[in-house]
Amino acid sequence: MNLRQLEVFYAIMQTGTVSGAARNLHVSQPNVTRILAHTEQQLGFGLFERVKGRLVPTVEAKTLLPEAEKVYQQLGQFRSLTNKVKLGHQHLRIGAPPILATKLLTPVIAQMSRDQELSFELLTANRDELCAGLLKHELDVAIAFGDEAPPAVLAETLLTQSLKVLVPSDRVDHLPTELTLDDLINSPLPIIGLDSRDPLGLLLHQSLIARDEHYHHPISVRGYSAAAELVKHQAGLAIVDPWTAAQYQDDEAVCMLPLKPDIQFSVSILCAEHSPQSIAVKQFISALQCSF
Repeated sequence: MNLRQLEVFYAIMQTGTVSGAARNLHVSQPNVTRILAHTEQQLGFGLFERVKGRLVPTVEAKTLLPEAEKVYQQLGQFRSLTNKVKLGHQHLRIGAPPILATKLLTPVIAQMSRDQELSFELLTANRDELCAGLLKHELDVAIAFGDEAPPAVLAETLLTQSLKVLVPSDRVDHLPTELTLDDLINSPLPIIGLDSRDPLGLLLHQSLIARDEHYHHPISVRGYSAAAELVKHQAGLAIVDPWTAAQYQDDEAVCMLPLKPDIQFSVSILCAEHSPQSIAVKQFISALQCSF
């Protein structure tokens, strides 16, 4: 018994008539009659007997019904799943550094979750870990600082921004209105370093070494928020991304200043090169791009 025959058998069992089965299946009555006759011929026994205009199931039909119901239920679940996949109703695993996950991704995820009933898993990690997750198929898509990517990972620039300077508020009066890297290097307060394995840390390191090859950070951190907190405690100056800086704009102990000339950086969308993007991933990327 193929799936079409199963559908006809189950529909007749539910309605008791050929006409009722035809309505449920959105086909003609002759079509249902023909399929039923062909099914009984293949099986070698009857499934229904006509009694006062209704089709009464035989003992054999009643024996088949429990297994038919299981198959029919699975068929319905499969159809439901294919409809969800077609509409992009899937589970998405997205990775990003903590600050980008919080500031860039959460609004888009919240909106798509409400509108499309997508389920999400948002993971935070550094760039190297995100790329490894993509290659191991542990992530569907990632957002990261920088525009470089290892082999087998594709990077597409999402946006470009400029680094900001955080200084202790009580030191602002002693600094020029337009800060340069030379001003920061010559400042009595040291520049808090970012880990050079981090894209922004490497960018900052290269920019400083270009002006003073002997510059040394007395304090280095891996996290941008840790650098900002050290500024708050007057341990030095920090050059961080604008989202981290914005989190301290209402803090009386910290002041955010622009840097001249700008030190620009990019934020990229990362995907595994040899893994086709699902409909849901494409929808997420499109929604993310449209949010800027």
